[in-house]
Amino acid sequence: MEDSSLNTKTGHKAHLPHDYYTCKASHAFDQWFACLTVGRQLSSYYRYGKKSDCSKHWKKYKLCMQMKLRSEESGKALMREYREEENKQRMSQPNVLDVWTLRE
Repeated sequence: MEDSSLNTKTGHKAHLPHDYYTCKASHAFDQWFACLTVGRQLSSYYRYGKKSDCSKHWKKYKLCMQMKLRSEESGKALMREYREEENKQRMSQPNVLDVWTLRE
């Protein structure tokens, strides 16, 4: 069964995949490790003038490891909190919708 939520910027319903509240530690670790590579750091330094902050990937890896120690419901609640925080942070940053207007 798919979970659905309302997108606060556009007002459209978004259907979430069934694994939205799950976490794979190996995938999170790979993302963190890829963020630390020399190529990624050089690219970030070239584009933005600073090294890439990999703390969000490390935070997700730690979350995945915590979920393994909890019950399924408790783990999903933990991931739900993480996703809500992530979405809140993403919505507070500048967005393409701040520049462009949606067509009706």
